[in-house]
Amino acid sequence: MINSDSLSAQTKPSAKRIEDFLKGGLPALSVEKALAEDMLLLDVRTAEEFAKGSIPGARSFPLFDDLERAEIGTIYKQVGRDAAVVKGLEFFEPRLQQFLLSLSAIKSQQLVVYCARGGMRSASVVRLLEENGFRVSQMQGGYKYYRQFILQQLENPTPPLIVLHGQTGVGKTLILQKLPDHLDLEGLAQHRSSLFGAIHKTPRTQKDFEALLVKKLSQLPEDLFLFVEGESRKVGQVFIPQSIANAMKSGILVLLKASLETRISRIVEEYNICDEQSIQQIDSILQSLKVALGKVKVEQLRLWLKQGEIENMVHMLLVDYYDPRYQHAMSGYDFELELSAEDLKQAAGELITFRNQMIVNHCQQSVSNVWLSFI
Repeated sequence: MINSDSLSAQTKPSAKRIEDFLKGGLPALSVEKALAEDMLLLDVRTAEEFAKGSIPGARSFPLFDDLERAEIGTIYKQVGRDAAVVKGLEFFEPRLQQFLLSLSAIKSQQLVVYCARGGMRSASVVRLLEENGFRVSQMQGGYKYYRQFILQQLENPTPPLIVLHGQTGVGKTLILQKLPDHLDLEGLAQHRSSLFGAIHKTPRTQKDFEALLVKKLSQLPEDLFLFVEGESRKVGQVFIPQSIANAMKSGILVLLKASLETRISRIVEEYNICDEQSIQQIDSILQSLKVALGKVKVEQLRLWLKQGEIENMVHMLLVDYYDPRYQHAMSGYDFELELSAEDLKQAAGELITFRNQMIVNHCQQSVSNVWLSFI
């Protein structure tokens, strides 16, 4: 068996030696096949590239760090490809054995390696692993082709939606999590879609949000009603794809209701404001509300926050800020069902019954349309 020594020879690195190492075909898979098969994906791009967007479930094993990649890129532009390839090998050779050792625990698995465009980074790793006894393939086109695949999938028609609406704190997300076949956009975005929505969360990038959305949609039925929480076009800093936004507009609207006391209690429990970092984040956001609420109210909110009187703070925010804006936004909506959300389990049960009836009605309408086509 050829091992890593075939690449890490004692002679000075040269472009020809690297080309010889990569000579011959590499086992390769399309993006679709790589995703469909039960394989472990290895991302050999830099940590910075991985953080901006990756394939769900992929593991990061960067070949270079960000500074090394930048230097290689500069050499490629100013000197040429061969010099850039040599510099890349100079960076990687000293940690080659450690790289292989870091992968030893997954040697028995079928691996798929990708880089930015299916180029030399992933090709080099595939050849190296192949010659060290790994079962491995290169993903054709790399992350670039994967992004194209995701964007194409987001253009597909969205299943019909039952859209849950309700004032802030009513429990939409809590109920959604008790329902079958639901699409939790806020969970995918890791943001509650409000001014304070990032507290205790790590919001995802647009690319990661879209990747997780496509994965989730692939796991849900294509022709049955899905439950989703009503959202604007943005959840935090990520945009909802146009196909989903259109389906929400044409969906079946449900209004959930709960008392002000219940809503305050649920918000306080959800945010659990007890650490200094969260308090500082909230204080900063409160100061941004001076135009909307006025300086006096904002200073009162900040005082309650400092004193730990969170219920009072939430009460004012709901009554003076969130509720008036929600009433204005919902003024033109027609709801097909209104439910109490005081009892979350009961509300979820009623929504499931409502959905089942909608499915029956939809099937009956489809049968009627078929019969009419023969008349």
